[in-house]
Amino acid sequence: MLDVGVAQILAALNLTALGAGFVLGHALDRAPRGRVAIVARTDPGRGTEILWIVGALVAAFWPAGVLLDPRYAYDWPAAPGFPGSSALQVAGFAAALGGGLLFFGAARTLGRQMTPKIRIQEGHRLIQEGPYRFVRHPAYTAIVTGAAGLTALFLSLPLALLTAVLLGLAVYRARLEEQLLASEKGFGPVYLEYVSRTGRFLPRLRPKR
Repeated sequence: MLDVGVAQILAALNLTALGAGFVLGHALDRAPRGRVAIVARTDPGRGTEILWIVGALVAAFWPAGVLLDPRYAYDWPAAPGFPGSSALQVAGFAAALGGGLLFFGAARTLGRQMTPKIRIQEGHRLIQEGPYRFVRHPAYTAIVTGAAGLTALFLSLPLALLTAVLLGLAVYRARLEEQLLASEKGFGPVYLEYVSRTGRFLPRLRPKR
């Protein structure tokens, strides 16, 4: 198992990458801002929407807790060491960074269509490039992958439980989004064809009949 000091260094690196991604994304964002007309929307429930946003933010900023008070954010409750735990933690660090990169790519590809709301807005376009060429919900994949990676990095049971909640919410939200996008107010048969050749969270190995 990694020493607390090493875990804090990796936590600092993770937070630095998070901050750099936010600054870079803001600098590259040239999309016009302002009110947009909503064509159709689906309400996933106020509670689940808040839980999704708060849960994703807590997972993303968990490394801050490791820096401030590792007694509760790192290896808590303490578990007996096991062979390969250090390798698992390093792999978790890589997964967390990979999730961050995927989220950055998904956000850059979606542009102003990136929103926590499940809706279709005026001028909405079916994105089929970037990570969306292979996966229908890469942002969800990124969030869950990042949370799972941080769980492995910090060997945290609370973070593992949070990751499970985020996975369940991702599945729930993805289904609602797909129903809306496949509707008459969405993209109809065009979206169904897109579904047939892409995976929900992971790339599809072969087209779906």
